[in-house]
Amino acid sequence: MHRQTLLDRIFNWIPVLLLAYPMLISPFVLVSSGGEDTAANISASKSNALNQLFWICLFLLVLVSAGRRLLNTFTVLRSPLIWLLLLYLLLAVTSVLWSHAPGIAFRRVVLQIIIVLSLVISVSFTDDARTLLRRLMLLMNTVVLLNAVAVVVLPPTPIGHAGIYTQKNNLGAVMALALMFNLYGFLMSRGLAKRFGMLIISALAFGLLVLSQSKTSLGLAVLMPAIAYVAVGMAFLFRMNAAVLLIFGAVTGAVLLTFLSLLTRFGFSDLSLFLFNDETYTGRTFIWAFVTDVISRAPFLGQGYASFWATGSDSIAFREAPGFVILLIQAHNGYLDVMLELGIAGISVLFLIVLTALFSAARVVALDTRIAFLCYSLMLFVVCHNMLESSWFRSFSLNWLIFLLAALLPHAVVRTWNNR
Repeated sequence: MHRQTLLDRIFNWIPVLLLAYPMLISPFVLVSSGGEDTAANISASKSNALNQLFWICLFLLVLVSAGRRLLNTFTVLRSPLIWLLLLYLLLAVTSVLWSHAPGIAFRRVVLQIIIVLSLVISVSFTDDARTLLRRLMLLMNTVVLLNAVAVVVLPPTPIGHAGIYTQKNNLGAVMALALMFNLYGFLMSRGLAKRFGMLIISALAFGLLVLSQSKTSLGLAVLMPAIAYVAVGMAFLFRMNAAVLLIFGAVTGAVLLTFLSLLTRFGFSDLSLFLFNDETYTGRTFIWAFVTDVISRAPFLGQGYASFWATGSDSIAFREAPGFVILLIQAHNGYLDVMLELGIAGISVLFLIVLTALFSAARVVALDTRIAFLCYSLMLFVVCHNMLESSWFRSFSLNWLIFLLAALLPHAVVRTWNNR
């Protein structure tokens, strides 16, 4: 292997910088537009110069530091996942033509292209996948420790601790992801001291997750790694495809739950009452009813990429949304938001992206079961988390970046393995 230059070292840290932005940088330098009032909702439609400057500079840094790696772009283009991502972005760019806010839509789609390409290039061409994961674990552990201090110093919000973030759900999601990274770290570590350290950080992350009172993240942080562990274990032992196992399990589980629901009359609202002590999934059913109505107006191509929420006072969301829905900047369901923006065309491409990512990770099982476990844990978490929150192709949302990372890692692992 050639001796690393300064640009090589910078390039290998790019994915860490990408994930550090939503976790460490933006909470301190960006003014939140979390949808607490109508003024905040309108302000979210405006551009943020600091945000744009960061991503443009980072993308230029990616291109400069990548250097000769870009000559091997054709190897990355062999992946169906990359073509599907490009297809979604092409659809998003085209949707500017029918967007109600073309200026805002164009600005946001350019940002999304920069983010996706930066992560695709930096992860696909990383020198060593395992070293990259060690750097990401260092970032995660730093975030856990910083939030631990914040929880001690800062008072909680009325509905749970938020740490360094503005909302408790943000802390919950970050701690859930940190917990999964540390579970991987525990499996990878050798020696009692390192494993004990991983256990301490894991316990701290789990404690912060509980204090955040983010029930969705808490449940998924426990359930998704367990499912991933079983799927990867069975795939490795019985030489089966882990993606097929997961899809078969999901379909079987859905059929059984539907049958039990009909048999016991334990329905959708009953589940909400059990989980959230509320029959509306903490008001989400009102949001979904409004969004479903808007989707029916343009079912095939949608309203345009990022052209519905936070697009100013002339938007449908601002003029027609009932009650508290006017304050929001998302549908609290990633799949509905995709249909809202790009219709059936967009959701079809998204489903293909998810399926392709699952099958891509299956290749890693034979090479490294621990990385396969991490990839599936992260992907399943994001897929399920989007049932109650929105992050698909949503700016620099942490969950979206994490899914991209997990989907791209298999290519990096195979490349690392072949270069040994």
